[in-house]
Amino acid sequence: MTTYSDPYASSRETTEGTVFSVTGGDWDSLVSEIGESKEERIIVNMGPQHPSTHGVLRLVLELEGETVTEVRTGIGYLHTGIEKNIEFRNWTQAVTFATRMDYLAPIFNETAYCLAVEKLLGITNDVPERASVI
Repeated sequence: MTTYSDPYASSRETTEGTVFSVTGGDWDSLVSEIGESKEERIIVNMGPQHPSTHGVLRLVLELEGETVTEVRTGIGYLHTGIEKNIEFRNWTQAVTFATRMDYLAPIFNETAYCLAVEKLLGITNDVPERASVI
């Protein structure tokens, strides 16, 4: 187990716990060490290589027991320049780029983009109910 200063973690004045970064160690051994110290508050770095984040973000979780008390995010790990490409497209062409922002859940980015365009154009009341449901 290696411990070191982390730029995403809280500063020493605000964090009374220890920042742990496990590199090649076993989570059970880390938990048993924390249990021996009787400290309930720990900080866990999750991502960007964690399977549930699939490389797009990093979360620094502050835990008290099993309750998450604070979350700090680090984004931009899957930056591909899509925003710059969209600047040179019309609003209908940009939908294709919006679907490519997150390869695991493209429909969510596409929906958010389309709703934002509708709101910017001021046509939210003109969209048929059937189109909104679909």
